[in-house]
This record gives sequence, C-alpha cells and structure tokens, in this order.
Amino acid sequence: MSYPVLPRWLIEAYMVSMKYSPSETGHFDGQRGYGYISIEKFVDAAREVNAGLARPSDFDASGYPTIANTVLTTAILNAGRVSLDEKRPVGIRKSEGVWILE
Repeated sequence: MSYPVLPRWLIEAYMVSMKYSPSETGHFDGQRGYGYISIEKFVDAAREVNAGLARPSDFDASGYPTIANTVLTTAILNAGRVSLDEKRPVGIRKSEGVWILE
C-alpha cells in the first residue's frame, strides 16, 4: 500500500498544533492541543451517533466541523484552487442551498 507524500509545510503545521513533550511526570500531555481536541470531539460525536443518542445534524449548531459547517470553507478553497489553475477570478454564489463557483 502506498501513501501520498505530504508537503513538509503541512506536516509542520500539524505538528505545531499538538503538544508532544511529556508532562512533569513523564506522561502524555497533549490532551489540550488543537489537533487532539478536534479528534476527541469527533470520536465523542461518532459514539453518540452510533449509540442512537444523536443524529449527525445535531452537531451542526455546536460548532463542530460538520459538512454543513464547512461546505462554504471548502467552496472557498476550491475557488482558490480553480482561480490559481485557470488564472482567472472565481466567484462563489449560493443558489437553493448549494454553493456554486462562477
């Protein structure tokens, strides 16, 4: 199995978001780092959904990075990619609940 080679800047950006140094007692101490909290929230939400205690849409109002909460960010990133690739401005508009690149 082969894996994609990630750019060094991406690896470094992820690494600075986690705390890798041990606590004063030598134990893992990264529980409050950004990357750890994101993964922890995802796992907690997945457990609730799998247990039938919640629906995925229940987390839209919580600030979790759900599809509903990240679709505009994804459209912006995609518009930037298209703009760079095609060397032209790319607009974004919403039509009937769907973000469209122009």
